[in-house]
Amino acid sequence: MLYLMLPMYNEETAIVRLLENVKKSLPELKEPLRVVIVDDGSSDNSVKNVKLFARQNPELPINVIPHNCNRGLGQAMRTGIYHLAQTVADADIVFTMDADNTHMPECMPSMKHEIQAGAEIVIASRYCTGGDEVGLRMYRQILSRGASTLMAAAFRYRGVRDYSCGYRAYSGRLLKAGFAAYGESLIREDGFTCMAELLVKLYPLAKRATEVPLVLRYDLKGGASKMRILRTVWRYLFMIRQAKRDIKAVMK
Repeated sequence: MLYLMLPMYNEETAIVRLLENVKKSLPELKEPLRVVIVDDGSSDNSVKNVKLFARQNPELPINVIPHNCNRGLGQAMRTGIYHLAQTVADADIVFTMDADNTHMPECMPSMKHEIQAGAEIVIASRYCTGGDEVGLRMYRQILSRGASTLMAAAFRYRGVRDYSCGYRAYSGRLLKAGFAAYGESLIREDGFTCMAELLVKLYPLAKRATEVPLVLRYDLKGGASKMRILRTVWRYLFMIRQAKRDIKAVMK
């Protein structure tokens, strides 16, 4: 079974476009795909539009897990990952993706192939050969590349260039192992740094990690960015220190 987990907050237009694109990828995936959306307290028509899409497209089953208020990306990721870690089988594949339509579902078949070839983490990467960014402002490009450079210096993980992109595929076995090892500490961060945190904590438990090229289409984003730049920079520094402690405790 294949799963796609989407953390969502006020994406009433973008989420429908994304789900339409996911539906187009189903023939090439060649396996059933279930979508798990964690709605992080959206105040617009996001949930209403998702449920309407689900009724009109029963070939793409969608489960919405609600938060009664906005709790942040990290909390949404935590809810979705913890739910799936207790649901999936070892041979299942879990994709994670942003709900703002900047990630292209066309990458999923190649990511699935890499998992089936033995990788347990596959990153849709802007920084490997063939990857690119379209429509991203210069300061955001600098922040993303700087974050990945900082993470690479701190952790030096083979096969990983893009530490911050949340578009990934994980083996079911790895998510279960991560939850068993870290428990509630698997994701501590509440903001955007949760994506890098999840990657660096799961990597030591994975058999192999690799990347496939991603063209990030920020020009298709449905609304303004929700990232707070200065807070994100500070949280990266704090997260690295805490993650190293958590990894050491698990791996000793």
